[in-house]
Amino acid sequence: MAKILICEDDDLYRQIAEVAFADGGHELSFAKNGDEAIAKLKSDDIDLVVTDLVMPGKDGLEVIRAIRAAHSRIPVLAMTAGLATLKEPLLVAATALGADDVIEKPFRPQALRERANALLAKAARSGESAA
Repeated sequence: MAKILICEDDDLYRQIAEVAFADGGHELSFAKNGDEAIAKLKSDDIDLVVTDLVMPGKDGLEVIRAIRAAHSRIPVLAMTAGLATLKEPLLVAATALGADDVIEKPFRPQALRERANALLAKAARSGESAA
């Protein structure tokens, strides 16, 4: 069982995450912004972070920077709907900062689950995560 931190300010996408991982045996925790996510990373043992990129306060790019600065072993899945003209540049920036994978909104719960499980499996194979 992995501990997954979902950093998302939108209620709908937090619910989609709950559906995606409902039967997966993973433990989910939630943060509504980057500040909450960074605080949870300092206090909890997290195996995977799924973060939105556009949020009030500290955004997902800042979350990725903080993870890579202090918790480089944790895989990161970045997601965004962004504005049509900003979506791709945001996803490229997330990858450049160290996100392991990106997913565009909207997506199906199954797609989120598959991407997250692939990152957890990769981390387990390389010994980067306790998951």
